[in-house]
Amino acid sequence: MTQPLTTLELLEALAEPTRLRIVNCLAAAPLFVSDIQTLLDIPQPTVSRHLRVLRDVGLVRDTAIAQFVLYRLRRPAEPLGRVFSSVLEAAMTDPDLRSERTSAFDQGRRHSRTRTDAYLEGRPA
Repeated sequence: MTQPLTTLELLEALAEPTRLRIVNCLAAAPLFVSDIQTLLDIPQPTVSRHLRVLRDVGLVRDTAIAQFVLYRLRRPAEPLGRVFSSVLEAAMTDPDLRSERTSAFDQGRRHSRTRTDAYLEGRPA
């Protein structure tokens, strides 16, 4: 059994700018690695490395869909859930983060539907 997330682990995970940007985007919609890579304009290995850190501390969970992996937020239990929610709320006051979250919402809807439909129909996306 894994240990519960500590305050220090939560704050360390969110203190890294790229991880904060990823979490901010995932607050809008579940996303694939390629979606995050496109939205944030960072290389796929960098995205994967940061997602692994976020998954290891329990802030994201992954779901395999065919050859793709869909990532979504996993909110911590209270009281850390309130801290996490406050960070996400504060991110909306930053114009760049707000813009990324809006783009993530659009991208997540578009690509999740396309890939899921393709998988269900048995064809490559």
